[in-house]
Amino acid sequence: MMSVSVIEQNFDDWRTLLKLLFDAFEYMEARIDPPSSLRLLNEETIVQKAAEETLLLAREGDRLVGCCFLKDIGEKMYLGKLAVDPVIQQSGIGLALVTAAIDLCRARGKKQIELQSRIELTEVHDFFRGRGFRQTGTTAHEGYNRPTSITMQLEL
Repeated sequence: MMSVSVIEQNFDDWRTLLKLLFDAFEYMEARIDPPSSLRLLNEETIVQKAAEETLLLAREGDRLVGCCFLKDIGEKMYLGKLAVDPVIQQSGIGLALVTAAIDLCRARGKKQIELQSRIELTEVHDFFRGRGFRQTGTTAHEGYNRPTSITMQLEL
């Protein structure tokens, strides 16, 4: 049975969380330019990220199978680092995490959820469009003269 919850106060399995993130994002390494900011995360930085943002965890029994972060930015929340164990992707865990994130944002009175996805990851864009998100712009990473990410938003 799968469950999604806001990070538990006593959560301390940062190594497993990092492994989940790196495993889930591995497929994009050869596809995206520039490389993912995931490379900047380690046990210390992920603990700090979780302290500054809301971390949602998905579990099947005791096993961590998915996560995402929500960063409060005023009237909206930024959804980042949505990850699902690659072995069980397309099983509904990503949808459950996004649904939990939407519910949490509504409960906190937010007007929108925003995210960014790399230009190359069209299947990610399709996933979020299927959940009601729409593209609202593009951005370019520093040093790039072309769009490298799209911005998507969901009105709540």
